[in-house]
Amino acid sequence: MKTAELRELPSEELQTRLDEVKEELFNLRFQHATGQLENYSRLGQLRKDVARLRSIQRERDLGIGHEPEPEEVERGRRRREREKEEADAEPRRRRGLRRGRGEEEEAAADEATEATGSSEETAVEAEDDSE
Repeated sequence: MKTAELRELPSEELQTRLDEVKEELFNLRFQHATGQLENYSRLGQLRKDVARLRSIQRERDLGIGHEPEPEEVERGRRRREREKEEADAEPRRRRGLRRGRGEEEEAAADEATEATGSSEETAVEAEDDSE
């Protein structure tokens, strides 16, 4: 959970999220005590989520933070949905392209690998014949 997203939630939903996270943390602690816990890092994540949620609630109690208006909540929800759709719509780039190589260079590198692979095979066959 991102703090910016949590700050956009109304107080009732914050409390609901806090209750859910506390319940999950309780269940994970129980699994840990019985030796059934597989992902220990999740305990730390949940503890931090509880701290985040409590901090936001305390800020609102002290008047430091404010509870968002219903219009703000709706705008934030629509913006997050739109960002998610845009992220899903973008084609994922291949790993080699992220390193700064263009598609032409990538294709040339693939061809070079294929060419050297076939010459290496003939070299290995020649060594086998000589033995």
